[in-house]
Amino acid sequence: MSDKELRSVDEIGWKILDELQKNGRVSFKQLAEMVNLSPTAVIERVKRMEDEGIITGYSAVVNPRKVGYTLSAIINLAANPGSEQIINESLTSIPEILSCWSLTGTSDFMLEIQVPSLEFLEELLSDLSRYGKLMTSIVLPSSAKRRIVHPPRVSMTD
Repeated sequence: MSDKELRSVDEIGWKILDELQKNGRVSFKQLAEMVNLSPTAVIERVKRMEDEGIITGYSAVVNPRKVGYTLSAIINLAANPGSEQIINESLTSIPEILSCWSLTGTSDFMLEIQVPSLEFLEELLSDLSRYGKLMTSIVLPSSAKRRIVHPPRVSMTD
């Protein structure tokens, strides 16, 4: 990302992004009041951020437990040599995989998954094991997941 792209979000822009990340359904009138701008100015800023790809969409946050997903896990996968492309294509067809990252280091992929039961996890692990060595960590219910992107800091003391 270039310096120009970083500068395209000023302090008011970050306030708008903060509020939209907390509640993507907030009205432009309410948002304008929160950031001390006119609704027209807020609409123009939000439209610009959408056009520039800063805001990429709006979605509902679903409580996984309320819809039957009782277990979350992180799976590190060290792929069998030469199978990375096949794995990438196969993983997109498994709906229980929420996120998949290609990594450097001892693991080739890290998967974030949600499953309805320990038995289902066992079945999924058995299926994934054909692609390589797995290391699985269960995510405890008390774990925190940050959903809001904040302005970048220059250093840790900011």
